[in-house]
Amino acid sequence: MADADILVIGAGPVGMLAALLSAQQGLSVLLLEQSAMRQVQSRAIGITPPSLEIFRRIGLPGAFIERGVAVRVSGIYGRRMRLGRIDFAGLKSDFPFVLSIPQHRTESLLEEAILAHPSIRFLRGHQVTDCSEEAGHVAVSGNLVEAGRFHFTGTYVMACDGGKSTVRESLGIPFDGVPNRYAFLMGDFEDTTGWGKQARIFFTARGSVESFPLPGGKRRYVVRTPFFFKEYDDGYFRSELLWRAGIDVGGVRQYWESGFNVHRFMARTFCKGRVFLCGDSAHLMSPIGGQNMNTGFADAELAAWLSKLLIGKRAPHLMVSLLYDRVRKRAVHAALRRAQWLMMAGAFGGRLGSAIRNFAIFIFLHTPIRRFLMQSFSMRSIPFRNLENCQDRYEKELRL
Repeated sequence: MADADILVIGAGPVGMLAALLSAQQGLSVLLLEQSAMRQVQSRAIGITPPSLEIFRRIGLPGAFIERGVAVRVSGIYGRRMRLGRIDFAGLKSDFPFVLSIPQHRTESLLEEAILAHPSIRFLRGHQVTDCSEEAGHVAVSGNLVEAGRFHFTGTYVMACDGGKSTVRESLGIPFDGVPNRYAFLMGDFEDTTGWGKQARIFFTARGSVESFPLPGGKRRYVVRTPFFFKEYDDGYFRSELLWRAGIDVGGVRQYWESGFNVHRFMARTFCKGRVFLCGDSAHLMSPIGGQNMNTGFADAELAAWLSKLLIGKRAPHLMVSLLYDRVRKRAVHAALRRAQWLMMAGAFGGRLGSAIRNFAIFIFLHTPIRRFLMQSFSMRSIPFRNLENCQDRYEKELRL
């Protein structure tokens, strides 16, 4: 007998959502996480309308909205002038905004729901090192943080164990791509701007600056850098905020800072045997615009629904595997293109290149193209954005 219907490997935001969605389908779940304690970090902050529609399936959007900031307007600026704005009020959605909420709050809310769910067993300190398919089930094994080994079996596995996924490596699935040349610094400060719940993006000759409100009177800044800077390096972050966007954070309380490079990777296949790859295990892209995490949420939702069909013997495995791989790859390709476009828009250097870009942005924001930008920033135009939008189509394809 398997230890659970579903083994979820990795308890980041995507893994915890995968566990909750699987349990909501009536499946038993074993969630395994390598770290002994949840880390308090604030990397991914944007949750888009399609993802909030997914959270509605497990009854959580209200709690998220209460703990975050609903960003309904994003102002777009050059160094010295306002170029226009993107207003999400025109979205045809129950959630006409992008929710700004630190990753540690997202994980805290999801973990509270997991610990309260009787169908989910959550084990920390379990580092999965091996994954293999056996007759009628999948086996995972690994090391306990407190010494020792473990071994569990499940009917299906959802690998949500990050860009260095040991599950993906155990299955021999290639991870194609290259590190990107783009580098960024991001940090959270006390918000002294007076901009309220509005996000702002600045495009300048020295690179872009993105600014997002956070709950608790904080604000996130993301600065594109010419190469990787170690965080807290000689006040570079503060001086660039002042020069590019006129934002003076001198003497302002800083809570956190991190430098990072952007990578573009995608697994050769998203489904092999009884294993579904979700989130960073399947794809890596720029965190700008929240494309990667939100794409991972949609991975988890579809994998949970398809696993239920397979366990109930309502659809053949080959058709399910091909559908998941094709659908999620198409969504990831679209998100990759948009993430790349956002980075390239901020990468134009020099006065002439910056002036041409800013003129084009001004035109876009004052024509019907503005609606396309609104749909792109909110990820409403990503193909196969969630199950609510596509379930009828999937059921016809699977002949349910």
